[in-house]
Amino acid sequence: MRVGETQKGPFQTGRVSNGIRRLICACALAVLRVGANDVPAAVPLPGEIVWGTNVFAQGALTIHRLTVGKLAANCYIVADAQKNAIVIDPGASPECLRRYLVDERLRVLAYVLTHSHLDHISALDELAAAIPAAVAMHPEENDWAFCEKNAWLPWYPRTGEVAITRPLRHQQSFTDGGLRYTVIHTPGHSPGSVCLWFPQEKLVFTGDTLFAGTVGRTDLHRSSTTSLMRSLGVFLMMPPETAVYAGHGEPTTVAAEMKANPFMQDIPNPPKEKAERKAGA
Repeated sequence: MRVGETQKGPFQTGRVSNGIRRLICACALAVLRVGANDVPAAVPLPGEIVWGTNVFAQGALTIHRLTVGKLAANCYIVADAQKNAIVIDPGASPECLRRYLVDERLRVLAYVLTHSHLDHISALDELAAAIPAAVAMHPEENDWAFCEKNAWLPWYPRTGEVAITRPLRHQQSFTDGGLRYTVIHTPGHSPGSVCLWFPQEKLVFTGDTLFAGTVGRTDLHRSSTTSLMRSLGVFLMMPPETAVYAGHGEPTTVAAEMKANPFMQDIPNPPKEKAERKAGA
């Protein structure tokens, strides 16, 4: 949902800045209203809610975005030319997602969760039962993913437990068919939040870490404003033209967020070794 230990390696970030104050203020407002940008004005009846479907071409990949559930979360289906696909954040409407995969003749190789909040995971159990594939999630999300509190009836019933066959870790890389991507651990919105970076195609799926114009809430279970501000530094390491596909809302770019997103104005500078490599290139 939006608001209106850093690890070593090439995505290490540094100190926390005064941008935290803006995030705290935004979260205080979010406590009083559950993010107006997250919930559309119309209130449909419980059941299969699909707000819209969009298809984007990004290099050799096709990105299918299905906006599902009362909180209008983006479920992404990323496919190669041979229709091998991963499903990112199946958050609601499992039967609609299943039908879409079948109609598009997509072969699911993995379900990948950017984090375990109900609007990003609620369709996982039914969808994985209907179309089995590997299930990937960061271990820091295990305590919340399938617990009774991770529900909002009647919109989001508790997700039945699913075996996590791919525990994700920072800087871990995967190849699923023609999809090659790296996991970037970005704690803050939740302790096990991750981004999925496709360096060849210059695109990143950010879950609820970064949105167009804002960032994820930190007034939720095990959220951390300090960790989130540190995590934002990973985007400094990416090319400015990198496309950003967020867990809610429209796509953006790293350059656009560096220019206009108030939470990106005071994040730490890239590590020295990154700057030195760039200068020597």
